[in-house]
Parts: sequence; structure tokens; C-alpha cells
Amino acid sequence: MADKDYSQLTSASSAADTDLLAIYPVGGPLKKFAWSDFVAQVITALGASYLTVANNLSDLASASSARANLGLGTAATLASSALFQVANNLSEVANAATARTNIGAAASSAPTITSGMTFSGSTKQNVQAMGALDVDLSVGEFFTKSISANSTFTFSNATAAKAQAFVLELTVSSSATQTWPATVDWPSGTAPALPNGRHLLGFVTVDGGTTWSGTVVGYLLS
Repeated sequence: MADKDYSQLTSASSAADTDLLAIYPVGGPLKKFAWSDFVAQVITALGASYLTVANNLSDLASASSARANLGLGTAATLASSALFQVANNLSEVANAATARTNIGAAASSAPTITSGMTFSGSTKQNVQAMGALDVDLSVGEFFTKSISANSTFTFSNATAAKAQAFVLELTVSSSATQTWPATVDWPSGTAPALPNGRHLLGFVTVDGGTTWSGTVVGYLLS
């Protein structure tokens, strides 16, 4: 800013570091004061009372009090790893089955069919290869399993108070025997002894898994 006398100063004028201010200290005489020195003195004198832009709020006396005054809850102090990120499409969920249960959603491979729904074509299911001997109804409704040693099966995660069914394709070798949950009722009153080969079994519950009806649907050719 070029030198101006007081009569030339307007609201559009701005001070620069090298500009001089005229001051009259108590008792005189009139002195000159550089603008940059004036700014430094103001910051020193008022720094404890006002926030400085360059400090990015680090000069707050109490961060927790500031959050409370702004109405921010505990989420304001959580690490980003504790929150869902839009780009991750909910991949951060630790247990998808539990998350679906908490929000009342069915597994993608196990749709819930309600009365009044109209279907065209067939209903398709993903095939779930069982690693252990538990049939987990939260992951599907068509399962495959091969056994070569005596095996005891369990059923889990049926939808409470709902009718539900699943199919098990069981391949038996080495004359392995099968033991089924005590909640399964078989047409003959006794669980079938399945010989070596591929078998298709069907199970249905109408009370959320409290009791099951089991049947051998057929013997599959290799």
C-alpha cells in the first residue's frame, strides 16, 4: 500500500508488513510503528484469549469441553477404523450372519418367502459345501457333504418361529454311519442307514428348528 495520509484511507485500504502506523504513546511524542510489529504485539497480548487460525484449534484449553459445547458425542474421538467407510460397502462387518440377524435381514442365499408373493420361473439357491458337520441355515438351503468316517450332524441358525427347509446331498464312503439330531423325525420312526454312494435328503421345520421332518429324497448316480 502506497503511503497515504489519514484523509486518504478508505475501507478498501489494507495494511502490508512494511506499512507504518502513527501512534502517540502516553506523554508523547508521536512515533512510527511497523504494521508487522503491531500484528506481532497483538498476537502476543491476546493470544491466550483468542484462537489462531494457523494452530488448527490446538490452542483450545480443553478439547473435551469444546466437544461438549458443540454437542459432539463419543463418536467424535473414534478412530476411522472403528467406523464404516462408504467405499468398503460394509466389508468391515465382523460377522455378517450376526449383522443380518440384528437388522432382521435374511441371508442372500436364503431368501424369506412370505404369503402373497408371486414368482415367475424357479427359485435358485447357492450350493454350500460344508466344511464341518453343522448345517448352518444362515448361509444357505442346499448343502453338500462327503463323509468317510462315522459322523454326527447338527443343525443351527434356523429362523425362529418360521417354516424352513433345506436339502443335503450326502456322499458316503467307507461304510460311514450317520447320526442325526434327536429333533429329526423320520417317516419310519428310525433314521435310515445310508450305504456308500450319493444321497439326497430333505429336512423341513415348521417351528423354527424345534422339530424337523427328514426324508430320503433319492439316491444319486455318480
